[in-house]
Amino acid sequence: MHPTRLQQLIRLALPTALQNMLVSVLGMSDVFMVTALGAAAVAAIGISAKLHFVLIMIMAGLGTAISILVAQHHGRGNHKAAQGILSLGVLSGLALLVPFALVFLFAPELLLGLLTQDENLIRYASGYLRITIPLLFLTHVIICYESALRARSETVAPLVLATVAIVLNIALNYLLIYGIGPFPQLGVTGVAVASVIARTVQLLLFLVYLAMRRHPLRLTSLYQTRQLMRPYLKSYRSAAAPLTVNFTLWGFGTFIYHGIASHVGTEALASLSLISPIEGMYHALFFGFVTACSVLIGQNLGRNNFDEAELLARRFTLFAPIASVLFGLLLFLLKPVYLPLLLDPTDSLYRLCEQLLFVVCFTSWIKTLNMVLIIGILRAGGDNKYVLATDMIAMWLLGIPASFVAAFVFELGYVWVYAMVLVEEFAKATLSFRRAKKRIWLRNLTEDDAAGLEAEAA
Repeated sequence: MHPTRLQQLIRLALPTALQNMLVSVLGMSDVFMVTALGAAAVAAIGISAKLHFVLIMIMAGLGTAISILVAQHHGRGNHKAAQGILSLGVLSGLALLVPFALVFLFAPELLLGLLTQDENLIRYASGYLRITIPLLFLTHVIICYESALRARSETVAPLVLATVAIVLNIALNYLLIYGIGPFPQLGVTGVAVASVIARTVQLLLFLVYLAMRRHPLRLTSLYQTRQLMRPYLKSYRSAAAPLTVNFTLWGFGTFIYHGIASHVGTEALASLSLISPIEGMYHALFFGFVTACSVLIGQNLGRNNFDEAELLARRFTLFAPIASVLFGLLLFLLKPVYLPLLLDPTDSLYRLCEQLLFVVCFTSWIKTLNMVLIIGILRAGGDNKYVLATDMIAMWLLGIPASFVAAFVFELGYVWVYAMVLVEEFAKATLSFRRAKKRIWLRNLTEDDAAGLEAEAA
């Protein structure tokens, strides 16, 4: 890779990868700090986190639309476009989250009852969901800001602010779960309270940082230039609608996978809750590079540098899965070092987690390939409707039915049920690779917005 491209890649990818890995560390702390409270507490954190994950997928869909459009406009040289696009993303997401917040407030038990009959689990998780309602809105605004900044190649500030919030969150977890010093002993509730406090601090730091730098995305600037939203409404709606549907249905699909685990048994659900943060850390590393891929390709598409965009796509498609295989092998070889620190090796849960970890380490390369093809390439060029169709076919027609049949028809062990997600991943890789080769994604999405701005000026 050319030295300049490599420098751009590292500058964009490394902060994002580090931030996502820190988020995974936070997820691990949420789960592992409550292991002493029993399997029901661990499972409650896991199932609550999965419900939040479904809603974060809505936020991610809107944030990805922001990132795609801002990256291409930034590459074109239209630096003010980020203001209108960011405002659209923030406002539309806050409106979408209101009905979900009402369900969390008034009927979390009904929602959780669809997944488990364990009364202790439902009690723990219901309290967690009610307390973390503000977390939904805080997280959405932060995701939107981070998406816009990264698309403008600004990655260090989101990393620094996230690091402060995550360190604060982990410290508060420890103090509030077990009641250290003057702090009350809140158990599972302590995880929820710590998360809300940390996210509030993170957003306040974001707003102060942008205001002090007189950044074009500071809050007063967004308010004063809210009329800029109109020229970008059509392109944002066109990008955000399929992305939000895609991310939401995919998020619900992962929730169904979680539901299948809960019906297999509380131990299966607890093992999934324990392994998910480790798997998340694995993917966080590569998600940073995929995000960099998307930004670099998007900026080149905005400049009409289609040959450069295609060259980047080919190289990411080749090297990312190879790196994933090597990292998976390293993670597996180090398993005897870190897994006993998290669980008692004599516990039956340890053996199940060990088996799930084997699947993660030796099959995640296919997930990495899909991240490059879907997030880094196809979505960067706005090919969102095809990605939506691919995800729906792979997950809802293949992956989820395969897991269901393995669990309830053949009654296989949970490790085999867990591995059935590979049916979805291989189908997705086949469909996405064929689409990428057709070069339909080599498109400049800023041209319609430029026409809209000219019409506004006229």
